[in-house]
Parts: sequence; structure tokens; C-alpha cells
Amino acid sequence: MVYGLIENKTTAIIMAVLTFILGTALFIGIIFYFAEYSISSISEHQLYVFSAVLIAAVLASMVYGRGSNERAVKAKRCVEESLGVQVKTKDMWRILRGVEQLPPFVINDYIDQNINGVEAYEEGIKEFKNKLSDENLAEIKRIINKPVPELQNLLSELYLETDLKQFKILADPSAEDLIRLNLQELKRVLFKEDPN
Repeated sequence: MVYGLIENKTTAIIMAVLTFILGTALFIGIIFYFAEYSISSISEHQLYVFSAVLIAAVLASMVYGRGSNERAVKAKRCVEESLGVQVKTKDMWRILRGVEQLPPFVINDYIDQNINGVEAYEEGIKEFKNKLSDENLAEIKRIINKPVPELQNLLSELYLETDLKQFKILADPSAEDLIRLNLQELKRVLFKEDPN
């Protein structure tokens, strides 16, 4: 859940760095207190120090992630202009975070092997479909019926706005077959359309 996005990216960076520094010190203090080690024995208990640093890094990442509002606003504007749909900034933020979590090498593997990704998530898609209104479904149908090169142009624009390599990979002509396959499968799952 997004509780509040930090409007200014610089502020987000500063807050993330401070979170990392203070978090590391706090977690080292807590771990050493409960383990009853003296702070002077830090060099002897590097595993605990490393654990504290990892926890602080995760917290800092979460804080910095809240600062990506600027990128979400740009992506939202891009999608709205290209597709003519309304998107909430927090929804776009969630989408971008999801895209960031997918490593580029995985996308390249999907392209190389022309993997049907919809098949793996078919049950979840059907479950999600039940929560959508007829208007939502009509918008989805309109979007997935667009020509693949047009959707790839949008992906290219999203790459320019967000600098996410995942969008650049999918915008490449080599990804056209993968996108076409997955759109056909999505039509089959959502609208019971025969892909042939």
C-alpha cells in the first residue's frame, strides 16, 4: 500500500540516505544490546553487522521508492495521452515498481523463448476479471486490440520517461512476437476469443 509519495526526488534521496545511516546504527545497537555484546566487539560479529546493514538498506530502499512520484506522474501522462485512459498516479507508481522488480534478463529470456506469460497467471487474471466493471473490460479490450507496433511505441515513450530498461527491451522489434502471443492469450482468457 502506498501511504504517501514524496514529491521531490532530492528529498527522497536524502531521506533514504539518512534512513540507511540511522537504521544501520539503530539495528546494530538493538542486536548488540539483546545479544549482550559490547559495541567494541563489532569486528568479531560481522555477521550481525551485515544483517543490520541489510535491514537498513531495505528500509532505505522503501523510503527512496516513495520518492519516485515524479517518474509515475510522467508515465501516467504518457499512458493517458497515448491510450486515452485515466490512470491514478498511485496505480502507475505500483505498476512501475512491479516493472522494476522484473529483471531485464528475464524479459530477454521470455523474448528469446517466446514464452506465454499469461498462461502462468491465468487463474489470477480470471479472478481479477471478476472485480472489473464492464467499462474496465471495454477499456482493456480496446487497448489490447491496438496494433503491437503502436503499443511498442508507447513502451518506447515510457522508457524515455522512466529510464526503465525493461520498457526499452519490450519496445524493440524483436519483442513483437512475444507481445502478440501474450495479447492473444489475454484475449482468450478475458474475452474467450479464439487466438487462431
